[in-house]
Amino acid sequence: MEFASANFIFIFLPVVFLLYLVLPWKQVRNWLLIAASLVFYAWGELYYVLLMVFSATVNFFIAIWMDKRGENRSNKALLITAIIFNIGLLAVFKYSAFAVGSINSVFGTSLPLPKIASPLGISFFTFQALSYVIDSYRRDIEPTRNYGNFLLYISFFAQLVQGPIIRYGTIAEQLDHRELTAENVAEGLRLFIIGLAMKVVIANSLGRITASIYGMEAGSLNAAYAWAGAVCFLLQIYFDFAGYSQMAIGLGRMFGFTIPQNFNYPYIAYSMTDFWRRWHITLSRWFRDYVYIPLGGNRRSALRTGVNKIIVFLLTGLWHGANWTFVVWGAYNGAFLLGENYLKRTKFKLPKIVTWLYTIIVVTVGFVIFNSPNMAYAWAMIKNMFTGFRIGADTLASLSAMFKPTVIAILIAAVIGATPVMRILCSKLDDKPLLQASIRYGTAVLLFVICLFFIASGNYNPSIYTQF
Repeated sequence: MEFASANFIFIFLPVVFLLYLVLPWKQVRNWLLIAASLVFYAWGELYYVLLMVFSATVNFFIAIWMDKRGENRSNKALLITAIIFNIGLLAVFKYSAFAVGSINSVFGTSLPLPKIASPLGISFFTFQALSYVIDSYRRDIEPTRNYGNFLLYISFFAQLVQGPIIRYGTIAEQLDHRELTAENVAEGLRLFIIGLAMKVVIANSLGRITASIYGMEAGSLNAAYAWAGAVCFLLQIYFDFAGYSQMAIGLGRMFGFTIPQNFNYPYIAYSMTDFWRRWHITLSRWFRDYVYIPLGGNRRSALRTGVNKIIVFLLTGLWHGANWTFVVWGAYNGAFLLGENYLKRTKFKLPKIVTWLYTIIVVTVGFVIFNSPNMAYAWAMIKNMFTGFRIGADTLASLSAMFKPTVIAILIAAVIGATPVMRILCSKLDDKPLLQASIRYGTAVLLFVICLFFIASGNYNPSIYTQF
């Protein structure tokens, strides 16, 4: 089940929310959300829901055990045990086939590939569990004795499958004390609808073109196809992932939770460093706090700082998927960040329009690597982007068939929506709250009607980040 599916919008969400409204006790409401979350996950991962509950249970008791021991030095052994357990789950269920396949490729062996499907969202709930145990070890939070609260933190359906990655400390108080108000419900619905439109109308529409072009043989590519596919995927992945994050924030708001922002208009960034402050913010902060800083951050030599950043971005790439393209994508991003740090020390400056063009081109090329099935195909795409100028009438006819007037309108809306233009325009009405509210909620109603049309008429509903 997905947020963008008819079953979720017309059955699951209304039933859960109505039951939530009529239940008077907060703890019972929490158990309702736990039950709903487990049903939501089991809809697509019937057996792996047990794995998620098992993971939550183990981490819950490890944190309690560490807390009971106080400042005992043996807590470090428990922390290491928790890290091995959580990373081990990822290794077995997400990376085992990748590891065996890589060994076969390097050593020419023919070891059988493990036939283990990767559970939906395993990287998200594993990283949340890890952050909880590490924060408990550091005494940044007090581990809960309420198993229901912890299970809800791990399994809450609003952000279970695609994030954002939430720290326990940011939501602990809300698990016990939160208010259900008409204002929060209305604003939550509005945010959910905006995210739904980002996903259903924009990401899905552009995803059809992306799939068509990336499905072509490498020998059939040229600059027109390559750039069309690259730009469509650049917008598709943003509106897919940011749309789901927006839906999660809206759903959380409806139930009284404040879920952190995960995107801040990354395509207006003026450097790759700025881009990674705006893109998948909760993941970037996770790696900063639990990998980069413990490795020494930027407190040591320039060489060590560079090595730390490369390690972080290699892990960031690998986190996204079990394929060498993701590892290369991570290294690619890390290399540009190192280059920018060097230029910053030289105080070399360029006009903002130049740095923005540099950033958006680097990001676009990086996402070509990200979306390619292998590095050979990624190289063919990138090569054709800059050298494949053999564009014939058949290419133009094919692209004309893809980019119909409706798609062009959606593409224009995507470009505008990827910038803060609409937010800035809406802020001009801050002194006219009634008119501002009318426009905001009227637009949401219109968007919902459009979403219903797209859901009813289309069956292409890819979900990029559920695999992570």
